[in-house]
Amino acid sequence: MPELQNIYKKTEAPSPKQEWFVVYAKARQEGIALQNLERQQFHCYLPRIQLSKRRKGQIVPSIEPFFPRYLFVRLALQEQDWAPIRSTRGVCGLVRFEGVPKRIPEKFISFLKENENSQFLQKVIDKSWKEGDQVNIEQGPFAGYSCIFQAKKSADRVSVLLDIVGKPIRATLLKDDLQLPQYA
Repeated sequence: MPELQNIYKKTEAPSPKQEWFVVYAKARQEGIALQNLERQQFHCYLPRIQLSKRRKGQIVPSIEPFFPRYLFVRLALQEQDWAPIRSTRGVCGLVRFEGVPKRIPEKFISFLKENENSQFLQKVIDKSWKEGDQVNIEQGPFAGYSCIFQAKKSADRVSVLLDIVGKPIRATLLKDDLQLPQYA
């Protein structure tokens, strides 16, 4: 999603009457929604994360929205005309419950902003397993199998024991292909 590469910008301090609300964007158009809302002088925030994606057999970094299809806008609901948000390119509308736009606590937005690194991306915990942990293979030729984690081989490869012929076989897999079972 190239349009999300460098879209974070600092804006002036908002008025104390303003609160954060949730904007629901059109699929994969969060960056377009952000740019168009900011052009209309709305104070917006789109938390992002760097993920590893498989493209044409290669693992490549990709910057994606932290909450796909959602971003946040700060407004004074009673004083500010927020009707243009609905018709903004890339936006479906404000998230509402029983017709009332959903407010987001300032603490939540502050937490997200404090959790950003120097590139304004959300920090995430690296996948790390202990020797002997059972993990599921989510992608690749062995998708659907379980295996036993043995060791980290490099930044993106791990050694596992895979039981597919009645006895454990040592295999090297991509770290991004593995995931802990849901019950763990």
